[in-house]
Amino acid sequence: MKPEDEIRNLINNSDVTTGPETDKNVLGDALKHLEKFKKRQLAPSQSNMWRIIMKSPITRIAAAAVIIIGLGMTVYLIDKSTTPAWAIDQSIEAMKNYRVIYFSGRISMSWGDSFRGLGVQKLLELPESQGEFEMWAQADEGLSRSSKVKMVLPDNTVILGRKLQSYIKLAEGNTYDVQGDLMKIDPWPTYELLRILKEDTDSWTELYGRDAATGKDRIFVEYASSTENRFWKFEFDSESKLLVSLKQWEDRNNHEGSPIFDIRKIVYFEQLPDEIFEIDLPDSSKIISVNTPLHDPNYGMSAEGLTQEQACRKILTEFWQKVREQDFDGIRKLFPYSASWSDEVMRSNLGYDQGSVKLLEIGQIYEGKIGPVAPCTVQLKNERMVIDMIVMFREIDDKSSCVVHSNEGKPRPVE
Repeated sequence: MKPEDEIRNLINNSDVTTGPETDKNVLGDALKHLEKFKKRQLAPSQSNMWRIIMKSPITRIAAAAVIIIGLGMTVYLIDKSTTPAWAIDQSIEAMKNYRVIYFSGRISMSWGDSFRGLGVQKLLELPESQGEFEMWAQADEGLSRSSKVKMVLPDNTVILGRKLQSYIKLAEGNTYDVQGDLMKIDPWPTYELLRILKEDTDSWTELYGRDAATGKDRIFVEYASSTENRFWKFEFDSESKLLVSLKQWEDRNNHEGSPIFDIRKIVYFEQLPDEIFEIDLPDSSKIISVNTPLHDPNYGMSAEGLTQEQACRKILTEFWQKVREQDFDGIRKLFPYSASWSDEVMRSNLGYDQGSVKLLEIGQIYEGKIGPVAPCTVQLKNERMVIDMIVMFREIDDKSSCVVHSNEGKPRPVE
């Protein structure tokens, strides 16, 4: 049995319920559950049960570091003054040690449209995703974004995303090898996202409630991002402070319909075996390679005859000059991820609502996982910000070139 199947069986088959006593017998109880249930197979409807459990033998390295939390279906609001005080810092602290998360719920999105929005035109046969899905995700060392993602979609399409490469395996058809850092969760949906929410207090509201079935107190938070066109609904367990569910819409002003992600179950791990993030690939002759604009020689700048630092400083100086001049075609050429952006989207994503942007200096360049990272100090209308920009180097037809890949982390004000 594959590692993810063992974990899935443990999650779906456990009859342990939420309660403080669970934490006292975490490892022993869960091991017993695995021995009892690991060979049973349940109907899909049983995956909707909510509970807290811990551990399976294949994850002993996590040392009782698995927490599965779900919510009851009936919740009523309660007086905040009668509940223990909750602050978002408590949830940030509670989740900071968990680098791997399992999600399950419903998804409603078009993968073909999503990849076309990133400049990938070749994936026309990707089906619409409507229905139940599962996802495993591992955070990077800073808990800022994912480093690995594996999704099993309603039609049994499997997507595996790592930095600089993704595999898309259709249930009956082709397997695509997509170059580029496209399949990721950014920001990390617990620790980093909550840190951002904390700093944007004008854009979120907080309510208190109680699960009618279990009597467990809940905290409900709604958040409309002021920097991204997204809207979230979060639900936290009052006792553990952990996030127990979330929903995400792609329009911060329109969130009455079905969300793109409706995550109803969350499982927290300190770590998991690498095998979790593997898929069975066909023979290489049956894998279709898909290049993105990041690997298109028509984008970027030649780095021939330059050191990496010289090339970094040159392309970023040109990039920020194009931004200042609002030369959108020039920006698209140097920054391939923006190749499919309309002028309107370009203005929104690059913050032209904050006035003109001027590069002041490029700081000490350091090596990142994708490529060199350069701290760029820029002058906006009313403040100075430092934006860490990633430059990616390529070898195409034996010639060195580079592109502006993306920014790393969140822009920060100059102190």
